[in-house]
Amino acid sequence: MQKQVAGTILYNDEQGTHFLVGKSGNDYHFYQLPVQAGRSPLASVLWTFRHTIGIDVEQLRLYDSIVAKIEGEKVAVFVFDHLTVDELIQTKFAEQGLMFVLASELHELFASVSVGETTPFNQLSK
Repeated sequence: MQKQVAGTILYNDEQGTHFLVGKSGNDYHFYQLPVQAGRSPLASVLWTFRHTIGIDVEQLRLYDSIVAKIEGEKVAVFVFDHLTVDELIQTKFAEQGLMFVLASELHELFASVSVGETTPFNQLSK
């Protein structure tokens, strides 16, 4: 099986903190993709955001990175911020099955991602 990496983007507005996620049935998940040959996990996420989704990755700033256990596999999760999220950006992500969801609606996702002793995502979902 090819090594996986995950990426999400957060932004804040008057409603709270939103995360970029996908949805399968009733369950949310982080955007997961294979690590590309010859690229680091971080470069794979940025390349995909730029070339598959079509966003300006120069706006992104790496907010945090963790190694999490997702469905039994260790996966690097990169969290970005500073993206200007407008209708065009939301449409580009929606074309890939991704959306921005309030952190307060992602309790189950954050609980399902094991990051060891500390779980920084739990802090954001309150």
